[in-house]
Amino acid sequence: MENLELYNKFASVPQNAKKSITGGRLNGKTDINPMWRIKSLTEEFGACGKGWYYEVINKWLEKSETTNEVAGFVEINLFVKYGEEWSKPIYGIGGSMFIAKEKAGLYVSDEVFKMATTDAISVACKQLGFGADVYWEADKTKY
Repeated sequence: MENLELYNKFASVPQNAKKSITGGRLNGKTDINPMWRIKSLTEEFGACGKGWYYEVINKWLEKSETTNEVAGFVEINLFVKYGEEWSKPIYGIGGSMFIAKEKAGLYVSDEVFKMATTDAISVACKQLGFGADVYWEADKTKY
């Protein structure tokens, strides 16, 4: 059970950090407030930059030739400090739409890399068990 200590500690997400998704292709799924992950990392390991941090490995844009939409992606390595020892890199990749096709036309986001970074942190945290109960529930996944 020692190996599952961190996993079990952060598997359950507090109700006030969850929001039901009620539209689109993710309808019926649950969104987890990203600040819950930041707070949980800070509670467990210390302040960002002192007990945990991430490094951006790569960021890029990819255009769909069929829709003219553009997605932004960020790859990170997350590091956490256990006692005096830093972890090996915990990989995460995230994405977000930069230019999205909407009913009113094309929408450009000025926060694409910020949102993709937040997504990448979320993906890395999943590997530590953060929010596992949400992802495991009914064995549903967007993948």
